[in-house]
Amino acid sequence: VPIDKTYTVKGVSFTMKGITAVTDAVLGDNSMEDNQEHSVSLSAYYIGETEVTQELWQKVMGSNPSFFDNTTDKKWFSDTYNTAPASGEVQEKRPVEDINWYQAIAFCNKLSIACNLEPCYEVNGVDFTTLTFDDIPTRKNKKDHTEWDKVKVNMDKKGFRLPTEAEWEWAGKGGSADAWAVICENDKREEYEWYDKNSDKKTHQVKLKKPNDYGLYDTNGNVAEWCWDWYGEDGKTPAGGQDPIGVSTGSERTVRGNNWQSPISTAEDYSMRSCTEPVFGFCTVGLRVVMRP
Repeated sequence: VPIDKTYTVKGVSFTMKGITAVTDAVLGDNSMEDNQEHSVSLSAYYIGETEVTQELWQKVMGSNPSFFDNTTDKKWFSDTYNTAPASGEVQEKRPVEDINWYQAIAFCNKLSIACNLEPCYEVNGVDFTTLTFDDIPTRKNKKDHTEWDKVKVNMDKKGFRLPTEAEWEWAGKGGSADAWAVICENDKREEYEWYDKNSDKKTHQVKLKKPNDYGLYDTNGNVAEWCWDWYGEDGKTPAGGQDPIGVSTGSERTVRGNNWQSPISTAEDYSMRSCTEPVFGFCTVGLRVVMRP
């Protein structure tokens, strides 16, 4: 197992947990139309002990786009939400959210640069050293994202990146073959995740719930997490094999995991897949980073 690593950026530290290589691991569940059981083999990798926090994002990107920013009550769709942290919780240690996929990969590259590591992503015409947060395409600024959709990833580089779906699912299950893994019984869910029953309609400081068997926190609940993979237009089960990275094109990127407003459901396990257009950000979606040893 790769030895855990801790990095510090401008006074903010975060830990990457080592995941040993695995051969013919079973992912998916046959109850899922778009994620039937399939076998994957994964090279060893590191994955963030927690979801990326608002304080780390702020240090790297120079801004905090989060909906839950402790400013005032805000409206999202038809409901109004209190953006303050729960009593006794630290605002800066809540997960960053309301970020789109382009912002997520930009963060990964900028985090790599800040830690003197090789960035994994290449977007034609984009210098990530000088890129500002406002330069990144969003639904609101309507900047062209044609080149961003053609992004190239080099997973042999040692910098930070988004997990593939396979890496996310295997890490989330803590090395278990069970789709529910450690939260397999509904009466245990509140010990491990923030969801609609216990979240009070907001995100929460990371590391307040129990970790899974890999020592990872909030792998389900709090916020869902962006992954690298395009969600195939046919909605089929992701490919298996060695270090799969998904289909080469698409219109939506994959999001994995529950969030603070997810209800209890037998479909809300680690095999559940969702997706959205990469230009959209939501207050239910954040990110967790991975890297090669």
